[in-house]
Amino acid sequence: MNNKKKLWGTILGVVAFIALVAGVTYAWFTWASDNTIINGQSGCFNIVYEKGTDVSGTLTPSATYEGGVNATVKINISDACNITGQATISLNTEEATNLDLAAGAVKYAVYQGSDEIATGTIDQTGDKDLATVTLTQAATATTEYTVYVWIDGALSDNSYVGKTYSGYIHASATQTET
Repeated sequence: MNNKKKLWGTILGVVAFIALVAGVTYAWFTWASDNTIINGQSGCFNIVYEKGTDVSGTLTPSATYEGGVNATVKINISDACNITGQATISLNTEEATNLDLAAGAVKYAVYQGSDEIATGTIDQTGDKDLATVTLTQAATATTEYTVYVWIDGALSDNSYVGKTYSGYIHASATQTET
């Protein structure tokens, strides 16, 4: 019985040793291979982006978006690429803003020319996605989006007088499947 245990132990040890040697040999050959190429670049997805100006200033109550401050962003896909994509236009409201955002009187609107893309309320500081748009191809960033920020005169009171808004717009883009 004692010899059977030794025999099984020896067999198990030899099998484990063979597996270990085979694994190390395989790992070394895999590591040493120069046939694998890893590349993290897309090569084609090139977004043409022109940053707009910061959105900041003293806001006064207004009946329309045109009574506030605004900034523009231009974004397209390079015409050298044959892909489609979408962009998200975002607004970052900075902590320096001293308006009462919780009251719902600070509004935004996104326009492409005279076409309204999105509207809403700015109710906290930090990033807020405003609109997602389909990108077009162009040699230069010619599609312009304007972001307006204003105080809705129908919802505000005297607590907004002399207060400032501070923020900036930015955009991000992703490729879509065709």
